[in-house]
Amino acid sequence: MVHEIDDQAFFQERGFGKRLGFGKKPGLIVVDMIHGFTNPSMPMGSDLSQQIEKTNQLIDTMHALKLPVFFTTIAYDDETLADSGIWYQKMEGLKTLKAGTEAVEVDSRLDFRSGDGLIVKKYASAFFGTDLIARLNANHVDTVIIVGCTTSGCIRASTVDALQYGYRPIVVRDAVGDRSQASHDQSLFDLEQKYADVMNTEAVIESISTKYQSTSINF
Repeated sequence: MVHEIDDQAFFQERGFGKRLGFGKKPGLIVVDMIHGFTNPSMPMGSDLSQQIEKTNQLIDTMHALKLPVFFTTIAYDDETLADSGIWYQKMEGLKTLKAGTEAVEVDSRLDFRSGDGLIVKKYASAFFGTDLIARLNANHVDTVIIVGCTTSGCIRASTVDALQYGYRPIVVRDAVGDRSQASHDQSLFDLEQKYADVMNTEAVIESISTKYQSTSINF
């Protein structure tokens, strides 16, 4: 079996994992930090207490700098889950994400304020079938800081789409989580090699606090 350190060297030698860096203006996307995913007693939930703490640090920094924050949730209106397509056939737990229930509400531990965006999605990516691109463009955002869950699912899908739509994705290593540690670790490795910069919360806060003072961002 090839060890991760060997993988790292192999990818680096072949030119993977280059840095994208921050662009002109970042926005924060908090992916699916809803009770259905953050409550370990729910079928699709896990303990994301540490990730919520780190996410709040990022939210506070973005608010202080008057930079945009967007939350996403997954919610189904149709009683038969027809609006989930065939995804429900793969993950039965989606039946718990009914519109109007507590499961689809943003976790109350997060600093979700009036003025923050809320994106309601039906599938994994925050971009698929939503108006997120229009909101990012209206705010002149070219860099997306991505936190939330799950690393191997909605985080990965949202990050790949962000890159494909021309945004610079920054995935925050200690502010994303997964039900499986192995899936989490492998997904972060893949994302860093191919699709995004992967940084810790402290490094992201330092970068945006230094580069993006609210008074200097004028459009």
